[in-house]
Amino acid sequence: MKINRRSLYVLICSFIGVTLTWFINHKMGYGAVIANGLVGVMAATFLPNDLAGITYTSSFVGMSSLSVIPSMAAATLGSLIVGLVFLTTAEIYAGIGGKGGTTAALSTIITKAIMSIFS
Repeated sequence: MKINRRSLYVLICSFIGVTLTWFINHKMGYGAVIANGLVGVMAATFLPNDLAGITYTSSFVGMSSLSVIPSMAAATLGSLIVGLVFLTTAEIYAGIGGKGGTTAALSTIITKAIMSIFS
């Protein structure tokens, strides 16, 4: 994986997607579906198509319950993981449906596993 401007944008969008969704979901109390919808609409409005898709996919991680992603620090870790998973699997999943949910689910499982090691 080569670090370039696009990779940096992917990591930034994944950070924004996860942490903003987690914040709206848990701190503002609007719930997972509304948080995901708000982030998705904002991403689609303000970002190019590929980055909007990455942000929306990342927001699925932020929809997780507090028992899975218990803090903003865990959400930040999840954002890094979803960004890295997306960057490393983009060519593998090219043209396959369901890659957003699969990427988010895998990233959430990895994040939960890492958090359980350190707690």
